[in-house]
Amino acid sequence: MPETDEQRQQRMLDELKGKNVAHYSVMLAAYINARVDANKAIFVFSSSGIGLLIAISDKLQSFDTCIKLVYVGALVAFFVAVCSTVFVHIRNATSIESYIRGEGNEKSMDFKLSTWKYVNYVSFAIGLALSLVFTIFVLFLGK
Repeated sequence: MPETDEQRQQRMLDELKGKNVAHYSVMLAAYINARVDANKAIFVFSSSGIGLLIAISDKLQSFDTCIKLVYVGALVAFFVAVCSTVFVHIRNATSIESYIRGEGNEKSMDFKLSTWKYVNYVSFAIGLALSLVFTIFVLFLGK
């Protein structure tokens, strides 16, 4: 028996719902992957920055205290960026698990996650800026 107009409309509506769910699932996965990749990049660059700064630490003895403070500031900022990246990954996993289970207070979790993201980005930017200042000092004031 052929389908009626009402059945055809219902079938088309169900197909559209399925397509929308698939579309939003893909978009959500892409968004989450982009955020995770950005955090991975900060983790890698901060870790590399720590390694490079430690590699040149033996040359610090000939520099003034101001340059040493900039060096230590860059090192600390990159270390905070690495630690905050780990905390962001932990909070992301906790938030996603909580959303799936429908548990917890979403606003407080979002606040904590947003705070760690802010700390992550700001500490990386500070570490990058201080490393640039340190490099300029070393190049132009180096002995």
